[in-house]
Amino acid sequence: MSMSNTDLLTPYTARWYTAAQARALPPAGPTFSGTYTVALQGGSALELPLRVLPGGDKAIALLMSNQTPFAVEDALAPLVTAAAASLQPEVIAAVPTMGLDYARLVARGLGLADYVALGHSRKFWYDEALSEAATSSTSTQGKRVYLDPALVARVRGKRVVLVDDVINTGVSALSAVRLLERAGAEVVGLTVLLSEGHAWRAVVGELGTGWDQRVRAVGHIPMFEAAGDGRWQPMAGTL
Repeated sequence: MSMSNTDLLTPYTARWYTAAQARALPPAGPTFSGTYTVALQGGSALELPLRVLPGGDKAIALLMSNQTPFAVEDALAPLVTAAAASLQPEVIAAVPTMGLDYARLVARGLGLADYVALGHSRKFWYDEALSEAATSSTSTQGKRVYLDPALVARVRGKRVVLVDDVINTGVSALSAVRLLERAGAEVVGLTVLLSEGHAWRAVVGELGTGWDQRVRAVGHIPMFEAAGDGRWQPMAGTL
């Protein structure tokens, strides 16, 4: 049985540090190898693996929310819940796919009775009018985001906050906001664990002046370019 390049990837790992542990970490240098540690709201930190992008000259600090240990999820959930609470939502909605787990935790943390899960899979009873084209930075093909018609009543006329794990291009967020607004929701903001770079600002800006200020992130990660000797440096303009 032959092995592909994906078979050779190291196992995914992510580690959370308390604020006290984060203060004891050695200062970060100008270049990185293997991992990148991002500072979070409240002083804690999250160590993420670096993954090389196709082409081999760029890399990202990869948060795979469905592969992190439960202990990391338990530590991050209150942070993103606090960020969402600052927007005073009546409803929490999830940007699929990686936003689903955290949206559920945020809604429960805010004492809400339920949440709204947007999805990429079209069930037979769905209405194509309740969908938007959406392509994320890690997807390899075009897709659409759908709102179940049975959930329209949950969002119509309500203050809705979207939840996702990472915002990068902003395309997924833009599609989700437009879809919910067409269903009658008042989308007051987006809460994410991490913002990555700044390209997303111009994209969500299509929703209106200052909309990028409605995005609340627990932490920020740059994108990386090759620095030689297998090391990576943050790209100018993405810090």
